[in-house]
Amino acid sequence: MKKEHVLGLVVICVVVLVLSFAGLISDVVTRLIGNIDGLLLLMISLMMLLLFAGMLYAMGKEEGWIPGHRHSGSKAGEGK
Repeated sequence: MKKEHVLGLVVICVVVLVLSFAGLISDVVTRLIGNIDGLLLLMISLMMLLLFAGMLYAMGKEEGWIPGHRHSGSKAGEGK
């Protein structure tokens, strides 16, 4: 994937993560958790936070920013 495209996706993910986190903070600060509106805001913010954090993690793994478990070319059954 081109570097410009990846950078654009990372920026979008970070913006949505910041807005989701702001939604969680505002839910607590305004004490909305006690009613249905606060619960819906909480669940939607958590859902968006988890979805975009997962997408950012997957992009980081794919681009090599996050080290992962890589096999050194060994195939199954070669050790015998």
